[in-house]
Amino acid sequence: MSKPADPANTRPPKAAVDPTVGETALHQIQDSIKPPPPASGIQSRFNSAGNTAFKAGETLLSTKEMIDQGMNGYSAVTKTFGDPRNEILNNMIQLTDKLVDIGKVVPFIAPAFVVLKFIIDIEKKAREADEKCQDLMERINFMISHILVLERIEIMDTLRTVLQRVQDVLKEAAALIEAYRKQGKIARRLKMSNTQNFESMAGKISSCSSDLMMSLQIQQTGDLSVLKRSVPRDLVAEDFIKEHGGQDVINSNPELVKLFADKVHLVMSDKVMEQMQSNMHELMAENQHQIEELIRQSSATGVADMIKAIASQQREWEAELKLTCVQCEKEYVVSANGPSACGYHPGVGNANRYNCCHNTTPCKTGYHQSEHHSKYPYSTFFIWAYGLLGYHDMVDYWANIRDFDLDVRDSTQIARVGQLLRWKTCLSPVTTPLMLVSVGDVRDNRSCYLQVFDVTSLERARIEAINTGNTVIFKNAPEEEETAFSMAEWIMDQETQQITGIKLTVKVTSTKTATICVVPIDPKSLKMPSGKSIEYLSRATTEIFKPDKPYEFPETILRGPHLSETRLREPREFKTKASPKVPLVLMTPYEMVANNSVMTSVPEIDRFLGFWRGLNKAPLSSQNQIVLMSAKAEYRLVGEEEYRPVKWFGLRSGTKFPISIAPMESVDIPFEFVVDKPQAVIERRSVAINFAHLTIHNPLRVRVTFTDVEGETVSLVQEYVHKVNGVTTRQEEDIGFFYLDDVDLSQRTLITIKEPKDPKKHVVDICAGYALTNKISELDLRRIVHNAEHTGVTQVDMKIGFSDLGLNWNCWALVDLSCKRVYGFKVMAIHGSMTPVKYSGCLGYAPCPLYGGDGLETRPIQYADEENNELITEHRDEIVVVEDDTYDDDVDPDPTPAPAPAIAREAGSAAPAPSPVATPTPTTVVSTTSASEKEVAVVPIKATEVADNGSVVAAVASSTPVSPSNATIDMLQTKIAALEARIEVSERHEALMAKILALEKKLEAKEVVPASAVASQGVDRVSVLENRLASMDQKMDTMNINLRLLDGNVSRLANSLEKIASILSV
Repeated sequence: MSKPADPANTRPPKAAVDPTVGETALHQIQDSIKPPPPASGIQSRFNSAGNTAFKAGETLLSTKEMIDQGMNGYSAVTKTFGDPRNEILNNMIQLTDKLVDIGKVVPFIAPAFVVLKFIIDIEKKAREADEKCQDLMERINFMISHILVLERIEIMDTLRTVLQRVQDVLKEAAALIEAYRKQGKIARRLKMSNTQNFESMAGKISSCSSDLMMSLQIQQTGDLSVLKRSVPRDLVAEDFIKEHGGQDVINSNPELVKLFADKVHLVMSDKVMEQMQSNMHELMAENQHQIEELIRQSSATGVADMIKAIASQQREWEAELKLTCVQCEKEYVVSANGPSACGYHPGVGNANRYNCCHNTTPCKTGYHQSEHHSKYPYSTFFIWAYGLLGYHDMVDYWANIRDFDLDVRDSTQIARVGQLLRWKTCLSPVTTPLMLVSVGDVRDNRSCYLQVFDVTSLERARIEAINTGNTVIFKNAPEEEETAFSMAEWIMDQETQQITGIKLTVKVTSTKTATICVVPIDPKSLKMPSGKSIEYLSRATTEIFKPDKPYEFPETILRGPHLSETRLREPREFKTKASPKVPLVLMTPYEMVANNSVMTSVPEIDRFLGFWRGLNKAPLSSQNQIVLMSAKAEYRLVGEEEYRPVKWFGLRSGTKFPISIAPMESVDIPFEFVVDKPQAVIERRSVAINFAHLTIHNPLRVRVTFTDVEGETVSLVQEYVHKVNGVTTRQEEDIGFFYLDDVDLSQRTLITIKEPKDPKKHVVDICAGYALTNKISELDLRRIVHNAEHTGVTQVDMKIGFSDLGLNWNCWALVDLSCKRVYGFKVMAIHGSMTPVKYSGCLGYAPCPLYGGDGLETRPIQYADEENNELITEHRDEIVVVEDDTYDDDVDPDPTPAPAPAIAREAGSAAPAPSPVATPTPTTVVSTTSASEKEVAVVPIKATEVADNGSVVAAVASSTPVSPSNATIDMLQTKIAALEARIEVSERHEALMAKILALEKKLEAKEVVPASAVASQGVDRVSVLENRLASMDQKMDTMNINLRLLDGNVSRLANSLEKIASILSV
């Protein structure tokens, strides 16, 4: 059975063939090409080559008309040039055809062509193959194959000599084959001289082939086993001769010859003894003499006519319809098809490497095939099959039944039937009705069946089923196998003997019953008849029940410090500190960034990039240009009392010192600096991207001091606060969320259990770290329950956990044997080998979504008997996180309000220096539970059983609140005192604001005075007013900054008071 041809490869139908026409053509070809029956030796049996070619040409021309009328030309080719099933003979025929073209260039090789034709005729007449003749012909083919290069090289005298030797050896070989074939089977086997003659001839061919390759300057890289192997020997005959006295005794004793004939099941004729006593060398000499006489009688004209006749027939072969093989994807003609014509791979290929041999060269040979089939596997079959079965728009399935083996993983039984919609996805639908039948899992290591039927091929299948009495379409297991198989059968109407349906059956070892369904089919339309539906005779089902109430789980236990999921706070802004002689204001338009490039991030240092803008606020009339000559950078972490030099500081983007700033103009100053990472991070050789390891727990402040050309300095402090990095929070689709935080590297390792986007394909998705997601299907859960029922272990290791550098984790499935389902997952994780001290751990549970469909029977729940899994972690000291301090705040040294005359200072007087207050204000620490050496967290497991009323007591983990330490309370009290001091400073600023407003009113009154009066006061008065305005602007900036700090500190003060109240209430 074969599928109907693809419309793209459809051939035009042939006309009806009259059998008598074919027989007539065969007889004419045989009579013309074959010589007449033997009369007087070889010379009488063979006419001259020219006459033979002339008759062959006449017959070919006359036969062409018969072929045009419908005769199959393949029969003529077979009779004329040998049976293609004989590979060695077919190879010799092809070599003879190629000598036709060589003869046009090198006419003196014509005798070789005549001898080869003589050998071909002898072997065609032989009724059976003989090993010795086959071996000798294969050696001759090897020698003749090197002559094909003659048309590309110049013929030298030495080469002519070698070619003459080749022709002489061919004559001897032809004479040997002719004499050998004249003997009967018994004489051929009992005459040991035959073996000696063939061995001698094999040596001559080997020597002549070596000389020919040397003369042609051919470097042989192929397999020389054809020449080096030994001639086949008849060991049975040799042993018989040795046992009965030798060759002479056998030749003269007919009874021994009769005994051997009976032993090998042969019939002894009257001519056997005559053949045994004949002289082989005399027969060979006589045959060789007749061959030479035949060659001499073949004139040059006759040979040319013969070459023309064969060339004409070769052209007819070329004009034959070419087909494309679906196995090797090459073109071929029917006449050239043979058992080794097609090379293919029986396995699936990937990147030109195949599963069968892991090589590119085809490892199997066979006949070319014009249509896809499932008789045996070949690589292109799977591409074709996946194209039909792998897309949703290809087949409209009437029945698609499959069952999965719960005992054997990756074992599936499938049977399906439906209407084929199109040959390739997304193309136009087919116009003729087609039916697809598939049995078994389509893989290169499985037995499977895939066939497409049209009305004609379905009728052929019906006739075959009636003739053989076998209605089984295909079964992927032996006939007696009943535990695991897939099968499809035709359903025949007993009265009309028509196909009325298909019965599909699948069975796996883990089920007791098979799934059997009957699909009705209309054989004329290849569709399901209207009004009829699929009938299931039996179903293989797996029991599963719905729980009567929700499952309860212990709380998740987390050990070790945790990273904050929000930013500590926003960076603060600070005021420029400059000498009164330097009217330069520095601003920070953007926040600093850290380690913003993968190329420049290294494990030893943190790299910070900043961008400042400097404004020369001197009046245009002053022509006071500022020239910055150098700069130095210092840094400290919030909470530290002193600044220290950075490891390196420099300007970016081509900016260089000196930097000149004209009055009322600004300039951008991009800079960067590096500092050392903490020693613990350096030892772990970790790289930070877009954050700094140094600032994970405490903000960093950098103070850059510029020096101008006159030695005056101006500085500004900028702050960097760690942004949330590497911390993933729980998402809405997470039904299980477990994590381990590495607070030194700001890394969070996640283990998530999510509901899938497509619940039809999977039940849950479990992912840990950076590994691939484990997509857990309903089949996986059914296998877990199936194994739990057999072993009694209800906490089942899912074998998806692993241990690597970053994570060591495991996951167990919890099985409810009452409801026969997985109801939850248990996860335990600690840090991997990359973390030297295991101070973080997690032990938690996640529910499993309900699966199994609707309409399930309800049963009481039964919790799994869990193991006591210990969570062992090391102790780590508390990490103090300092949120802010007042070291860089600008605070008036006198807490009382400043007097009014202080506002009207002279232009050259300096602003009050800030009073540093080195009192850190720590926030809540990142805490761990206190322990001396190790911490062990054990989930208290209580054995639970199903009670009479179905209730179950859930196991719940207890927790104890952590008592606050005295150091924590002292730090909070210190912070409150600092906030109260800031409030007092803010009150003083409010009083200052009132005085500034009064000053502005006085200035407005001054503006009412006539311009002439103002001009009379001189230029000095104008300068004094400008200086006072600049001083007032600075105080306004200071006031705005402190008001923003006041707002933030008041909210933080409220939060601190709430924390203190909650701690004291315990």
